[in-house]
Amino acid sequence: MQTFDDVKRVLASVAALALFALNDVRMFHSLPRTPDPGNGQTHALGLQLMDAAQTLYASGFDIALRWGLMGLILIACAWAVAETLQPARAGGSAKKR
Repeated sequence: MQTFDDVKRVLASVAALALFALNDVRMFHSLPRTPDPGNGQTHALGLQLMDAAQTLYASGFDIALRWGLMGLILIACAWAVAETLQPARAGGSAKKR
């Protein structure tokens, strides 16, 4: 038996976490530090990147994207846990491809 018989579930979880982190870096560097009602950036967010903590103002799209990526992370991690805790299949330890 290999250490990671089916690595796609681990990669999916890591990829979802990477997307979330990249989105936070994008938000930290591109969103304004003061409210901009003309562009709809009125929702205050407190983000911290390394040691720098900032209050940023995001639009509804930015908030929806952040929550959507969080949902993707939760689904990917739940899938990884469900597949890992699944009982062994009859007739062999892992399916062959």
